[in-house]
Amino acid sequence: MPTALVVLLLTLLMAIPADARLRCGNGLVQTGDRTWDVERQCGEPDLRETLNYAVAPDGSLWSRIERWYYNQGPNQLIRMVDIRDGRVQAIRSGGYGYNTFPGSGCRAIDLRRGMNRMELLGKCGEPTAQQTLQPPTFVHGGRFGRGEVAPAREEWLYEFGPGQLQRIVILEQGRVIRVESGSRVR
Repeated sequence: MPTALVVLLLTLLMAIPADARLRCGNGLVQTGDRTWDVERQCGEPDLRETLNYAVAPDGSLWSRIERWYYNQGPNQLIRMVDIRDGRVQAIRSGGYGYNTFPGSGCRAIDLRRGMNRMELLGKCGEPTAQQTLQPPTFVHGGRFGRGEVAPAREEWLYEFGPGQLQRIVILEQGRVIRVESGSRVR
């Protein structure tokens, strides 16, 4: 390969923002790639989640945007790949990864607004219970109708032992938006 072509390719790669690429071994994934390219380069994600739903003409919900998480260990940042219509829409970084997943060294004070699903699972492990919430009827003054997008919402329950208050974690589009205190554990 001529030197000028190598320099041009390197320049083009460097022009892509770091968060718009994901390096997995010798492979490189970037926005616009297809899902099978991501799986071929990086393998199965450590976690998949639906970020929002579209309301179909019959009123049912179907996944609109999915987020894939890659945990590459405690010395690297968690990478989040947003998939829409079978293509990589965005690649972002989260907090540092984990050796073991999911974690279990969680205290009530560790639950905080802004954590993503992978951080929450890595720190606190699976919740005692969880439920999917119906998408809100009204958002920003408008009603979700057929063909419109509704955010995915969930409630997770964590218990910290006898006499301690339960914590209810509300997630919307894969992020903790609120942490509430529940009843005391008996």
